[in-house]
Amino acid sequence: MIHNPIKNLNELKKNGRIIGKANYVFTPEISSSIGSIHGSLFKQRESVVMGRDYHNDSRMLKRAYTSGLMSTGINLLNLSDCTFPLLQFTIRRFGASGGVYFSGGHLFSEDVGIRFLDAGGIELPQSEIQKIIESYNNYPQKVRRVDPNDIGQITAIPQTTDVYIKSIQQFVGKKKIKKANLKIVVDCSYGPTGKITPLLINDIGVEVIALNTHYRERSSSPVPSINTIRNTADIVKASNSHLGVCFDVDGSRILVIDENGLEINYEDLLMLFVTFDKRIQKSKSNTIITTPSISPVVKNFIEDGGFPIKQVENHPGEISRQIREERACFAAADTLKFYFPEYAPFSDGNFILLKILEIMTLQNDLLGSLTRGFPKGTKINKTIPVSSELIENAHNRLIELADEKGYKYHDIINELKIIQDDIFTDMKVALYRNAILLSAESDEKEKAQEMILELEKIIKEL
Repeated sequence: MIHNPIKNLNELKKNGRIIGKANYVFTPEISSSIGSIHGSLFKQRESVVMGRDYHNDSRMLKRAYTSGLMSTGINLLNLSDCTFPLLQFTIRRFGASGGVYFSGGHLFSEDVGIRFLDAGGIELPQSEIQKIIESYNNYPQKVRRVDPNDIGQITAIPQTTDVYIKSIQQFVGKKKIKKANLKIVVDCSYGPTGKITPLLINDIGVEVIALNTHYRERSSSPVPSINTIRNTADIVKASNSHLGVCFDVDGSRILVIDENGLEINYEDLLMLFVTFDKRIQKSKSNTIITTPSISPVVKNFIEDGGFPIKQVENHPGEISRQIREERACFAAADTLKFYFPEYAPFSDGNFILLKILEIMTLQNDLLGSLTRGFPKGTKINKTIPVSSELIENAHNRLIELADEKGYKYHDIINELKIIQDDIFTDMKVALYRNAILLSAESDEKEKAQEMILELEKIIKEL
């Protein structure tokens, strides 16, 4: 395989992060150089936490990065393979100056992305990432190299997972959840969640059927894929479980399946938390932060509940920064990320799961009936049958399609939300048949109809 050497790091910039195919464009040499630049931004002897997902390409690039960082005299707290929220938790717990995470993630199934974090465990803003990119393009002017005696040290911190499992439980009514005798299905998506979530759920007294907890080599389709989601839904029904969840590879968000084996959408989850979470209900003077592409029906629902809303674009770290600025009581992004500030200013799939279990316990009800009564927007819907061959990799094909057309979109694990002017269109892979479900919402019905027809035509060409 011939790799294409890049001269300008902007070529690897996507959605505010540095992302590329390992060894093809994103080489160990590039990773090491970025490590040297990043390390030079800190004072000598400061500590940085590093982590990665299970994949070999993430591991290789992280190791190259490590050498660059150490060369600037920075000490490393090494989590090896871990979830992204565990890394964020660890930065805060150990008072580190920042962090770095390497992951294949859901959105870039064949690529690896780097995420840079500040001392609060929040992703760096676009302006800071751009500074790193510019420094790389002018390399090596802005790099500090230290004397051999001052090279940074690496410290393993294996006990962190236990501390995290104990800490995260403090924020929910563990005893009440235990008494409810719940049973859930958890798909860990072959990621580091498999080492944490089954232990956490077992620890709070919930019976858990854990799937895909082991490492598996990366395939061309992202996980969770439609097949792993369908499998989880089938097991929920077959085992009479109360709930099913599929984690994203990095552990920052979950796709939720109710007791009937049906997906609960983002907006219903958002309304669930606003309606039933006690802390949020007690904070009516505090802002709730959402993204601009939220359905008007949901926006009205939140405002009618007595909460001021602030809408911010979902750039890396932006919602977390706004939570602090606004002293917000809650925040949510269309990408299935939910932020509970009493716990942390970032989204953590494990914490979202605990909150759902707590709400089910306190309401003494199941998710399907708790979300059934929420208002629904007026949408134009269309079901497009597709071949079984296309289904397996449908999500990737939809992303390629959106990129080709230049659409702005959000990745929501099993669907894409396309944002064109004031039209919000969901493209979702059906759970129980080989079909793509389209659903468009707009103040102007004709525009929504046109968008559906346009997407229908493109999907049929696939």
